[in-house]
Amino acid sequence: MKRFFAFAAMLAASPLVFAETEIVSCESDLGKCTYTLSSESFSQKCVCRDGSGIGENSDVTSDYALPTDDECDAELEKVCKNAGIKCENEAGTCTIKPNGEYQCSCIGIDDLSSGTGIFGENGCKDILEENCGTEAATPRTICTDSGIFNACVSYAQTFANTCYEPLTDEEIEALLDVPAESDVTARSIAQCCQDESMRNEYKTSFDCVKAAESCENKECCSTCNVGGEDSSEDGGKEDAANTDVAGNGSAPAEDTADGDSAPATGSEAPAENKEESKSDGCSLLFI
Repeated sequence: MKRFFAFAAMLAASPLVFAETEIVSCESDLGKCTYTLSSESFSQKCVCRDGSGIGENSDVTSDYALPTDDECDAELEKVCKNAGIKCENEAGTCTIKPNGEYQCSCIGIDDLSSGTGIFGENGCKDILEENCGTEAATPRTICTDSGIFNACVSYAQTFANTCYEPLTDEEIEALLDVPAESDVTARSIAQCCQDESMRNEYKTSFDCVKAAESCENKECCSTCNVGGEDSSEDGGKEDAANTDVAGNGSAPAEDTADGDSAPATGSEAPAENKEESKSDGCSLLFI
């Protein structure tokens, strides 16, 4: 166990009065606990290696006393004895418990991955690479169904060209291979691929925009629930990044956009299928 005891003197409200502050801290491979006591307050904070822990703060100090080193060690053991191990890389984060149960959050992927594995630092890293890889997911790697992928790309480019700032085929193509969380348009495509309810609302707005007789001045954007009331103003790229697209009716079950409007992507999406996640949210964001 590593531990230290520190004593510090701090100036109180009056320059002639000093408030003594005492600190007791202990740590091990399980985590770290720190206790702080002054004439005005008491605090306890224990943080375990997986990020879990406890904390307490009080303005009443008469009922508190600093623990001994042994008492600090005992509290750390009590709080963190079942703490897991946390590991992360550019692709995501995993936490594994002593019983082998793990949960991983991959950057750009809405679903959490869970299962059982070998407890330990190396076991956690192996699980992380197996579930998330070593690089952050891109829209192209997230969208594993080519039909859904092409539809979501078409929705994104149509909304951008109609209600925000236009995106060329080359620009949209480049966005398909950047980390989904690094760009708002890439993220909206990735979310569309993973969320059926969002995709249905995009389809409804897409059909509305395509059916509009005229949208040269963005007059159809608000009507079709793309961009809201401010979509007709200039400089809408930044505003669009914070604007929701809300569905205005039930969308057709088919998730394929009109062939004439779907931009070429240069390569097909992987054939492997993943279960789509369900979400109540629906945010369409563009650069």
